[in-house]
Amino acid sequence: MSRARQRGVALITVLLVMTLLTLMVAGMLRSQQGLIGGIRQQIEASRLQQLAHAGERLALVELKQQRDTLLQVTHGGQPWARKQTLDVQEGRVQLRLEDLSGRFNLTALTAGKTLDPVLLKRWQRLCHSLQIEPPALDALAGKPLLDPTQLRALPGVSGEMMTRLQPWVVALPPRAALNVNTASARMLGALEGVELSVAQRLVDVRPAAGYPSVQRFLALPELIGLGIQNHGLTTASRWFRLEVQAVLGNKRMYLYSDVEIDLNTDQVRVVRRVFSAQPELRPDE
Repeated sequence: MSRARQRGVALITVLLVMTLLTLMVAGMLRSQQGLIGGIRQQIEASRLQQLAHAGERLALVELKQQRDTLLQVTHGGQPWARKQTLDVQEGRVQLRLEDLSGRFNLTALTAGKTLDPVLLKRWQRLCHSLQIEPPALDALAGKPLLDPTQLRALPGVSGEMMTRLQPWVVALPPRAALNVNTASARMLGALEGVELSVAQRLVDVRPAAGYPSVQRFLALPELIGLGIQNHGLTTASRWFRLEVQAVLGNKRMYLYSDVEIDLNTDQVRVVRRVFSAQPELRPDE
């Protein structure tokens, strides 16, 4: 082989080696950039969680301060029901509380060996108002119900059906009743003989300070003669869902905390906590 040809082969070999080295370096750089990006995302997520926890702590303190009043009468005109936006550290948190007693308590319906007959009719009316066929809950009677998503295991309950039901149902202790002071028109429309248009009027004329008793609520002219039972109804609550929206720059995270006013300890405790990148559906009209 001539020297010129040898030099040509050597040059080609050097170029191939340099090309391979360049590709390897580029791959390492991409891998490093991905690693740095992943670490940055973890740091941002951690900071958002810290913001959310700070908002949760603030909401729990404020809720505890309102404890005595809430245990007497709970209504939408009280401080807990007001949305808050606060600057915390380098970000911002938005706080919103929902009275979970304004939803249909599935546990109250299924706690006994047989389904509660009064609540069963209200359950069926609620489902019909949502334009879904009421799922048969007999299989859940007398069994622990920890979360509404357990309905998904029942025959005929589709994902679409659960999506419609989710904002309107909850699994609270069996003694938790429907709060007529915070229930939506759709929930009041599930009561015996109450049409949705009447239920909407009841919401529109609801006193700013709420009804002091279920008897006062049932004495309304619109409800007299309908045969509504006070069973499963209340005017106070001690179960709430807190939504904390943590915002840091253009990043955001949602924290959902189900909280309970504990009668034994006088504390407000978190019984469920879920982080999410998307907001939950709410039972807004």
